[in-house]
Amino acid sequence: MSAKFAQLLAGTAVSALLLVSGTARAADDVPAPQAAADTSAAPQADDATAASPDIVVTARRRDERLQDVPVSVVAFSGAALERSSVQTIADIRTITPGLTFSSEGGKDNTAVTLRGIGQIPTGEVTPGVVTYFANVPLASLGSNVPTYDIGSVQVLKGPQGTLFGRNTLGGAVLITPQGPKQDFGGYVQGTYGNFNYHEVQGALNLPVIPDVLSIRIAGQIRRSDPLIYSINGGNGFNNIHQDSARASILFTPNSWLKNTTVVDYFKAKESASGYYLLRQNFSFVNLFAPSLGPVAGGLVGGALDAQTAGYLALQRQNFFGAFTDSAGSGRADRRAFGISNDTSASFGAFTLRNIFGFRKNRSDQLINTAALGPTALPGALFASPVDVPFTVFHAAALIQRQYLTDEVQFLGNFDKFNFIVGGFYSHDTPDGPSGSTFEAFVTPGAPASVVTANVRNTNYAAFGQLTYKLSDSVSVNAGARYSWDRVSACGGTIGTTYASDATCRTIAAKGLADGVGIVTNRGSAPSWTLGIDWKAAPNLLLYAVTRRGYRGVNINTPLFETRFTTGGSDPTCGFGSGQCVDLRPFQKTGKETLTDVEVGEKWSFDISGATGHINAAAYYSKYKNALQFLNAQAIVPSNAPDNPTNASFGVNAADLSIYGVELDAAVSPSRNLTISFNGAYTHIKVDKVTLPAVTGISFTANDVNRYSPTFSGTFGASWTLPVHPADGDLVLNGDVFMTADFGGQYGEKLPGYDLVNMRLDWKNIAHSGLDLGVFARNLVNAKYFAAPDVLLKSFPVNSVAVGDPRTYGVVARYTF
Repeated sequence: MSAKFAQLLAGTAVSALLLVSGTARAADDVPAPQAAADTSAAPQADDATAASPDIVVTARRRDERLQDVPVSVVAFSGAALERSSVQTIADIRTITPGLTFSSEGGKDNTAVTLRGIGQIPTGEVTPGVVTYFANVPLASLGSNVPTYDIGSVQVLKGPQGTLFGRNTLGGAVLITPQGPKQDFGGYVQGTYGNFNYHEVQGALNLPVIPDVLSIRIAGQIRRSDPLIYSINGGNGFNNIHQDSARASILFTPNSWLKNTTVVDYFKAKESASGYYLLRQNFSFVNLFAPSLGPVAGGLVGGALDAQTAGYLALQRQNFFGAFTDSAGSGRADRRAFGISNDTSASFGAFTLRNIFGFRKNRSDQLINTAALGPTALPGALFASPVDVPFTVFHAAALIQRQYLTDEVQFLGNFDKFNFIVGGFYSHDTPDGPSGSTFEAFVTPGAPASVVTANVRNTNYAAFGQLTYKLSDSVSVNAGARYSWDRVSACGGTIGTTYASDATCRTIAAKGLADGVGIVTNRGSAPSWTLGIDWKAAPNLLLYAVTRRGYRGVNINTPLFETRFTTGGSDPTCGFGSGQCVDLRPFQKTGKETLTDVEVGEKWSFDISGATGHINAAAYYSKYKNALQFLNAQAIVPSNAPDNPTNASFGVNAADLSIYGVELDAAVSPSRNLTISFNGAYTHIKVDKVTLPAVTGISFTANDVNRYSPTFSGTFGASWTLPVHPADGDLVLNGDVFMTADFGGQYGEKLPGYDLVNMRLDWKNIAHSGLDLGVFARNLVNAKYFAAPDVLLKSFPVNSVAVGDPRTYGVVARYTF
């Protein structure tokens, strides 16, 4: 029996036992009591407006009304996502102020930020806000899932470490696909828009055995021409070429057992992001003169300066354009496959539940990081009659990984109290050779930096949480979790291609100082929550809570062991200085901790026929050992055999104080009109910066990343017009998103911007099930930067990703 098969078998053991037990009991036709709570049900919010207090959420791993949960939560139904023309999960940033999704260094490097907590773009990326799909946690890689046939999305704010595990320092995003139903039906939808955008999606619900077995099959195909054109000729960037499919199986053999299996598949074969050439920080002469001498360095630097000036002038005239060079349009090829199984059995007041997940991800990316067009050096330097092509900086990465998780829960629900206890296990391993490649300041034929990085992570945890009613209106909540982490990686330069994990470990076992080695780190930490809530009135909840969350220990790869990374001497170090940097103090990172205090209120109202809610929360957090990232492009030669993966490494550098206020409000003065506002204010203060004293590395409080904007907010409105052509409803939706300056790199923020989105739908025309709609995203064609690429003052040129231009289209949907 293979080890992989044994893991899969062990992970599904509890689900299988529950399922067999339930089937046997159904066969015996033994009456069973109704479950205390259907803890695996998706939030039912499809028919709820933004002002409705009846949205159901699972913020405490059981079904509860949003207004009854003492947690800051924003929830969206599938219908709400459709109204806002949300196409991928990253789009919810415009309807969830304080939450940002960005892709730093490639389309698949998804970074989620909430309450000032984000993630650093290092080789071993660890999220600070974890995305869950079908109750299974996702890695950062592949977490920007498409939002077709979605039941709900919930954004939980603040540390969620007790019930949702390590790394949820800033919060969690819960994505629930639309589950199978007990009747036949479905929909088919087509969209066409500018940039030749065309999309087909649909779902079919099949009740195979009434009230026992039902299946839902859904899929989506998306295509679009490049949103960013090539200024100097080429195919362009940021096109869309994606295929997705999902199958969900619901098995309910009796009233007390429920088994849901979800299988999903995603594939994208696209060009890379097209980066905007932001600026030149200093002359290339300063870069090359120390190593090449004043004459040759002056010739090289002068030539590159002149070419860069020309490209900067062209870039200023072409905001939605980018330059093609020898990397062409780059690539962003991704593939993901996942299986989840959620089995629950209820016995009176008790429920036993098992959630199993298995995923495989593959990401292959190549980008023109410097954002320059073709550059060349004077041929005279090479005794050539023509100029010689020269690459300033290209970055590529191949990541192939598989993830296995299993969570067991035991829940109880009584008049005075309810509880949940359980255990969690996760294990992720390489699923093929992985690593990163950099071409920095090289001519054709020069060796690139091909660095293998194969990582293994393991996490165990035990947890429990209790809610006890002191009275009919006052409850206390207490929970704790203890986790054990282990991370191990093998990497380094092994030939001209990436090596498998087995090959890497065989070479590392020789113990040579060749940049190929194994790095291991272990850690453990508690998480906890303690709170009290008071139902001051049937429609008013007041609460206070304090929580501790943590992000586990990690490593920087590969093993720093050659003269290039251990403080030795080499002519290529320090751009001619000959002194190499010692990175060994940064080989491992310690755990980060966040402790917060939050107070909030949730008020639902019905005044003279106007209904709505006002939910507010204020919080204060102490963030210790916050990870920051340092870039190695200027301090380690790109051809060093132990050049840091992705040319950067993480360090525990800062202690921060973060506080803020959040508001979620909506009012429906009539059933035909809803007006909403969602806003977040975040303040980040650097208390202390601590860094090992390493020559050549400088990091101050001004370099600390402040991911979240000081303020962001969304005004929205949904109006059902008083006219009903062909007995259908005309519904006009609009929202205005505003954000102040937001997360960049090394303390520099990107400028804020405003976005306007609009949509008009003609619903259920002539009672036929046919809907028609028109939409526009970024209606005023705002020009804004969406994410950093390179903002290093130590690098000669900097680049950023621009936001999408105005897109618009028509939608037709038939529901049956």
